[in-house]
Amino acid sequence: MELRYRTPHGMSCLYLPRCAFPRSGRDAWRKKKQIEAMLTLLCSRLRPVDTVVDCGCGRGTLTTALAVSSPSCDVLGFDIKEFKTWTELERYVESVGLDNLEFEVNDLHEAAKHGLPNDPDVVVGLHLCGTLTDRLLELAVDSDAHLVLVVPCCYGRASPRVIVEELGVDECVERVRKLLKKAEGPVEYQLEVCRMRGKFLEEHGYQVHVGVAFPEEVSGRRAFLMGIT
Repeated sequence: MELRYRTPHGMSCLYLPRCAFPRSGRDAWRKKKQIEAMLTLLCSRLRPVDTVVDCGCGRGTLTTALAVSSPSCDVLGFDIKEFKTWTELERYVESVGLDNLEFEVNDLHEAAKHGLPNDPDVVVGLHLCGTLTDRLLELAVDSDAHLVLVVPCCYGRASPRVIVEELGVDECVERVRKLLKKAEGPVEYQLEVCRMRGKFLEEHGYQVHVGVAFPEEVSGRRAFLMGIT
C-alpha cells in the first residue's frame, strides 16, 4: 500500500510505501503534512547533485521523500539505531529507477565531532531531540553546507546554559533565561530559542530564517531554523 502526499507547486504528487508512515491514520496524516512542509522549504533551494544528509532520520520518511522528489541529489539518512523500514525504502527507490538513497547507523554527536566521510551540501533534521539540534548546526558549519534546515524538539533540554555554553551565544545565561521567560506562548518560546541558535549560524556567514513550519494540528513542535549561504 502506498500513501500519496503533495509536493511543492510545480511538482507532481508522489507516493511512498505505507511502511514509511505511522500505522494510525491520524499520525500518518500528521507525518504526511510534516513532510510536505519540509519539502516546500527545501526543494526550491536544492542544487543539482547536492549531497543531502537527514540527521536522526528515524524510519526514513523524509529521507525517502527527498530522494524521490530530488532525483539529481544523493540523499543519506542516518540514525543512532537501525530501522526495519530502511531496507524496504531503499528497494522502493530502486523500483522507481533511482539509485540515490542510502541509510546508515551513525551517532550525530560523533558525526559533529569527527565529520562525515563526504561533506554534505545540505543538512536537515526533523524533530531532533534536545541538543541534537545543536550538533546538527555544528555538523553543517564544519561541512561548509550551503543549506541547513532543522525543526527542533524537546526544548526543555536546550537550557539557557546549553544555548550559551555549547553554541557560544554572546549573552549571559541569566539574560537568556529572562528573554525566554518573556515568550508569550509555546510557539514564541520555540521561535526565540531558534533565533538564539541562529546566531551561531550567523557568526559563520549564514543568512538565517526562523518561522513556523506546521499548523498546530500537525505538530506542537513547529518552529524551524534555516541557514543559507
